[in-house]
Amino acid sequence: MGFYGTYFHQMDGKNRIRIPAKLRAELGKEYYFMVRPQGCIGVLPQAELDKLIEKLSEVTTGNPKKVAAKRALLGSVVQVTEDEQGRVLVSNFFREFAHLGKDVVTVGNGNILEIWAKETYEAQMQEMSIDEAFEIVDI
Repeated sequence: MGFYGTYFHQMDGKNRIRIPAKLRAELGKEYYFMVRPQGCIGVLPQAELDKLIEKLSEVTTGNPKKVAAKRALLGSVVQVTEDEQGRVLVSNFFREFAHLGKDVVTVGNGNILEIWAKETYEAQMQEMSIDEAFEIVDI
């Protein structure tokens, strides 16, 4: 399994988006939204959420900052429910967090998807050249 590719699409007037069909098939029946760094929404299949919960279960009460981080991350997780047409409602919380407007971008990022406001995504990509990307990940 793996998510890749960049898909430009739009949110409708009722704040719903469609995860591209090719990607939705990989996500499976149950998937989740959560906050991600740099102001995007992460879309996690059940298996990835299970890995995240397992990793965060190691956080104990001994470090208040880690406990707060765990709370912030897991507190943002919401199970997504599709309607009959395969659309999902993007809540106010996530729209505001990611500054989503009408134009959105869904990007495959290996084991998860990311949903970006088009403007934010384009700004992020302008900051990173392809040559620099290859150099940073050393491939």
